Amino acid sequence: MTEKTSQLASEVNQKQNCAHCSLLVPPARQISSGEAFCCAGCEAVYAILHESNLDDYYALRENLGPGKRGPARISGKAFHYFDDAEFLKRYAEPRAEGGIGVRFYLEGVHCAACSWLVEKVLLEREGAAFAQLDLGRNIVAIVFDPRIVQLSHLAQALDRFGYTPHPLLEDTIAQTRKKETRRLLLRMGVAGAVAGNIMLLAAALYAGEFTGIEEDLANLFRWVSFGLAIPAVLYSAMPFYRGAIAGLRARMLHMDLPISLGIMAAMSVSIVATVQERGEVYFDSLSVLIFLLLAGRMLLSRATSRAADAAETLMEQAPQTVRRETDGKIEDIALAAADAGDTLVFLPGDVIAVDGLALQSGWVTEAHLSGESDAVFKDVGATVFAGSQVVSVPLRIQATAVGAFTRLSQLAEMIRRAASQRAQIVRLHDRIAGYFVATVLTLAAATALIWWQIDPSKALWNVAALLVITCPCALGLATPVALSVAMGRAAKRGIFIKSAEALERAASIKHALLDKTGTLTSGKMDFVASHFAPTLSVSEQRCLMSQISALETYAVHPIGAALKLKDEIQLAVTDVMVHQQGITGIVAGQKLVVGSRRFMRELECLEEAWASHAEGNVLIARDGKVCAVLLVADPISPDALRAVEALQKQNISIELLSGDRAAEVARVSQALGIAQARGDISPEEKLARVAELEANGIRTAMFGDGVNDAAALSRATIGVSAAEAADVARSAADVFVSRRGPIAFAEMVSLSRNTMKTIRRNVMIAIGYNALGAGLAMSGLVSPLLAALLMPISSITVLTLAVRGSKP
Repeated sequence: MTEKTSQLASEVNQKQNCAHCSLLVPPARQISSGEAFCCAGCEAVYAILHESNLDDYYALRENLGPGKRGPARISGKAFHYFDDAEFLKRYAEPRAEGGIGVRFYLEGVHCAACSWLVEKVLLEREGAAFAQLDLGRNIVAIVFDPRIVQLSHLAQALDRFGYTPHPLLEDTIAQTRKKETRRLLLRMGVAGAVAGNIMLLAAALYAGEFTGIEEDLANLFRWVSFGLAIPAVLYSAMPFYRGAIAGLRARMLHMDLPISLGIMAAMSVSIVATVQERGEVYFDSLSVLIFLLLAGRMLLSRATSRAADAAETLMEQAPQTVRRETDGKIEDIALAAADAGDTLVFLPGDVIAVDGLALQSGWVTEAHLSGESDAVFKDVGATVFAGSQVVSVPLRIQATAVGAFTRLSQLAEMIRRAASQRAQIVRLHDRIAGYFVATVLTLAAATALIWWQIDPSKALWNVAALLVITCPCALGLATPVALSVAMGRAAKRGIFIKSAEALERAASIKHALLDKTGTLTSGKMDFVASHFAPTLSVSEQRCLMSQISALETYAVHPIGAALKLKDEIQLAVTDVMVHQQGITGIVAGQKLVVGSRRFMRELECLEEAWASHAEGNVLIARDGKVCAVLLVADPISPDALRAVEALQKQNISIELLSGDRAAEVARVSQALGIAQARGDISPEEKLARVAELEANGIRTAMFGDGVNDAAALSRATIGVSAAEAADVARSAADVFVSRRGPIAFAEMVSLSRNTMKTIRRNVMIAIGYNALGAGLAMSGLVSPLLAALLMPISSITVLTLAVRGSKP
């Protein structure tokens, strides 16, 4: 390297921050004066912000905190298909005064300043009536007048600032869930309002028992309480009646049955006491009971919705468009409009949405389809499957199958069949409910019969005391509260459990099936180890790595990306040739060859004995002689060994199943101490293995991230998808984690087992309390009033223990 070149490299290599996103500027884009930018996107957005007098964005971002930062990505799309009538029919909904509402998922949203900018950009457009960004989910809601402004123009405005919009389809399941939540909130609100007012009247009645109260005033308070209790009993408690009736129709004693019987018994006794103007009324206890039970259901519903909303947000991020080439022109069309025979263009980073034949050669990764972590070379005429991702130059494909006819859709159908074959587990409180209801009804009948013979005047009151004190509010709260607390804690740790049933199933697993790529490993190629020629000094080794990094700048293969240095020095590179097995070029005046052993033999590079025995898959030759052997592989996750050990401590056997090469699977399994490991297996074989274990009565958990894992995820007792799982895998799983690495999977299993221990303990406390109370009520030692006062004790105990328990 000449003195002039060294001086230039030293000046350029100084660290500079992007004027837009504040990230480090690559050496190739650094300048000696003025504003530097990490990419063309940031430079364009910076200029647009200043031209539009929106440069307050930067001051606002600093005041509100930087948040997550990333370079601006401008797609440059025209978004004309957004104005298509079929598109608007599918994705938009009519609003008042001729307006249209639509939602977009936005790429590139990083902080609160982005929220300000998005809303500002939209609302400054004539015809845009409303714009609001949900910063937590990166979803913007827009209402606009199509007679004044086209939706494509609003989308272009967002894209110019680096916020590429993707349409969201309102999920009918999500809409139903929201309506149910609103109804439950309304019922709980009515019960709470009723309980508060009745308790004020009850306080006066209780005080009157000790200090005296006029009979007419006491009767008035009872009648007013009766009137107030009617909405709580007939409206708020309706979900319990429906559950009880549904259970009876299914010939099953559901937990809602004893709750309903307790409510009706307490209400009936209170009405009799009010009409007869003697005895005790329980309108206050009744309304509080209904409120608490609804609150327990709301907690569980919120915990379930949290996981569902997070899953939907991730699923909604997938673009629903493709680029079609017709007569040399490329246009964006809706995926649904693509047809077999179309020529489609996919850019690097795009997920291929159809099956087809490659019209030009290029590299794709099929990690989500096959589990193979390495990129796969597709020559002209090779078959490319939907779900693959382009990693090199733009790829032109002639579609051969779209929609339901793709390999991806066939896997999805296999997933649906697998889900229908999953073993059903009866929930704990449903198993207990049948015995509890039968026991309570038997004891009530026995109490009535015994006291009818001893003292008929006390028979009704003793039965009422029995039903009130054994009202299963504690049993009804034990499971939902413990589950909701556990699901809430799991969500805070990046573990999203889609249903309470999934949490219960997770506690029963005995065998864990783990995928390799993206679960036990990072899923991306990285530099793992190096072996240099003995004659090279440390400084020469560093110089060689800089030369390799400079040459690999021209490569598009994942292995090449792994060999690029973060702080590379600018070196002169000429005569670059990219081959299928490697790359060659002149770097700083020396001929460099980087590639496989086969590539070295083809170019007749001299390989000495030390290099022949060195472990690695990338060889480097300088001036015709091999001088380094590098190992570039999918590195094992830092917490993988800890996760495996944690599972083994819980007496869970572990098996590694992967579609990756058998040699690579063996490397990972040996490093982690996993005895059972298989590579080169298909999605069908994974599903068959899960089905075999389940058929033998072994409860399984599947942890994976690819489309090839989805059927097994759906068939297993519990399916868990990894942080960057394919959409179809995330949809098939019961649980998905947002944290990288398998330790979250081990934590989920531990959390589920601890939660079930908490539930069993709470149930035993509730049963013990009810048994003691039933004995006292049957013997006539507890009046209905005392029963109403004692009833909340077990509920409070269960709530306290549930909140303190359920830790991973």
